[in-house]
Amino acid sequence: MIESTSLQKSLWLLALVFLFSGFVHTGNAREDSKPAILFGKQIPEHPRLLFSNDDEKRIRELAENDQMLNQLFDLLAIKADELLQAPMIEYSLRDVNYVQDILTISREHVYRIFTLALAYRLSGDEKYARKAEENLINVCNYPNWNPRHYLDVAEMTTAVSVGYDWLHSFLSEDTKRLIQKTIRTHALELAVKEYETGDESSWAKRETNWNVVCNTGMILGALAIAEEDPALTESVIRSGTGFVPNCLKHYEPDGVCYEGPGYWNYTNIYLSLLLKSLNDNLDNDFGISSLSGVSNTVNYYIESVSPGGRVFNFANSGGTNPAASPVFFYFSRAFNQPKAAEFYRDLLSEILKHPDTAPKWHFFLSIPWYDDAVCTKAFAQEKLKVFDNLYNPVAVFRGDTSVRHAIFLTAKGGAPDKAHQQLDVGTFVIETDGIRWTDDLGSDKYSLPGFWDYKPGGQRWDYFRNTNFSHNTLSIDGKLQYSRGEGNLLKHDEVSSEPYCIFDLTTAYTNQASSVLRGFRMLNDDLMLIRDEAKLLPGSEFLEWSVITSADVVVKGDHAELTKEDKKFYIRILHPAGLIFESKAAQTFTPDESPLKGYTILHFRTQVQQGAIHSVQVAMGSNLNTLQQISREKIQPITNW
Repeated sequence: MIESTSLQKSLWLLALVFLFSGFVHTGNAREDSKPAILFGKQIPEHPRLLFSNDDEKRIRELAENDQMLNQLFDLLAIKADELLQAPMIEYSLRDVNYVQDILTISREHVYRIFTLALAYRLSGDEKYARKAEENLINVCNYPNWNPRHYLDVAEMTTAVSVGYDWLHSFLSEDTKRLIQKTIRTHALELAVKEYETGDESSWAKRETNWNVVCNTGMILGALAIAEEDPALTESVIRSGTGFVPNCLKHYEPDGVCYEGPGYWNYTNIYLSLLLKSLNDNLDNDFGISSLSGVSNTVNYYIESVSPGGRVFNFANSGGTNPAASPVFFYFSRAFNQPKAAEFYRDLLSEILKHPDTAPKWHFFLSIPWYDDAVCTKAFAQEKLKVFDNLYNPVAVFRGDTSVRHAIFLTAKGGAPDKAHQQLDVGTFVIETDGIRWTDDLGSDKYSLPGFWDYKPGGQRWDYFRNTNFSHNTLSIDGKLQYSRGEGNLLKHDEVSSEPYCIFDLTTAYTNQASSVLRGFRMLNDDLMLIRDEAKLLPGSEFLEWSVITSADVVVKGDHAELTKEDKKFYIRILHPAGLIFESKAAQTFTPDESPLKGYTILHFRTQVQQGAIHSVQVAMGSNLNTLQQISREKIQPITNW
């Protein structure tokens, strides 16, 4: 828990005195600064990016009675004071196998400049502004911001633009001119050229997180120096906002970010910066916020977090902790979604108990965007929610948490040759009692040779974590899924007493099967059934069902007992009768992959009959008696669901 020092308290009290006495810090501001006219509208004076004067007034008023907000103030002061001692960072390319970049340097400057400039704005203490200005001058004297890896440019432009804007009344004229020139030469002029000549693989036009991040950085840079060249600013805004839908169209219809939860946060924090800046300055976000799925993406994310507080870390995602990101506050206010504000305040409460766990990067936007909204509407608990998506449709089953051993299961389709994807079509994770029983191993090292080679037979599939063998899905004859295949949502029923969903995985087994379906059905709050039906091509011999788990596993014939943290979970083969489980330690394929310890693959094989539809049915839950009492008459073809 953070306790305010006398210095921190005096800083915030001083800031309140400034506010209510009408104090405005003018520093070295010019008397003849001209207004910026964009698209026929005069935009606000500085500060205009992400934290306007009106926002600042709202935050100070909230802070009079909001304990959490004051704790965030205190944490900001602690971290800003630490940065006062931080040495300047030299320009140094990080050499990895797939690219040379300065991305970690750019991100460190986002954190440094946001933190120091915000501390100055809220306290009025010029020591923070001086240190921020020193950092700004340092990065503006870099030879470039590494345009070969444009994320570096985008994030550095974000840092410098916000610093320039928030410190505008303090910065010397020489520093302002340096920043203006550098934003133009290191970013905007390059962007204009890319907008005019770049092909579909360009950072500006591609369909991944790069699009939103890079275009946002350029638009922030253009807005920051809009007075100096309104025509350039309009050009960058017009082009950038025109290309952003290339990425966001994939949120349709329900808000799923197919690149996984890690890139969900990356994309959406920059989307938040973009929408906030456009709407604050132009009252117009060029239709971006009304694109299908955008307004629901935070709801999707929140619903996919388990009762144990974990995300489904599919694709190249890191750990299972939810993103501690101010994106939730932005969406709450922008789209009237107080549930998002409540969700984020719960995350913040844990961070404030353990301030050393506070993330960096954009974290302190949690203060300017702070939202104290609470839900006044009661939401009925639904056992199944389906979030459709072209590449990664997601189904979330949630048993009534008042029921002992209630199940939480998340399953997905997939499109392995898309950005950051793996051969995980049809995979799932399941939890009871706060324990995750089937796992996703997340990403391996981006620097592995051929890591980005997604084509069938590509080197990406030489690494264990990227294959279907490391996921909770099927394999046929020990072969890889087909990377140009997909897993699509075929059918679902969310209102049935036994809600279910069915995925069509057929194309993920191209040249192996003519049909593969996987169905998930919640029989009770504490009991889940998975049914697979496959018609294999001639020559195929066996179908293999497997899951990967960090629990201890004991195989007992047709069922397996999983134990973790003194809790137990059971998986039973219902069909075909007579099959037994086997288990083996999970191992990577090559010594260059990230080490893997403590994981077990639980699996079984079934021989297939040529020309017939072969079915496999498995039940799982934490009550063994319930599993053993399931009648085999319960087995029904998916076509009868």
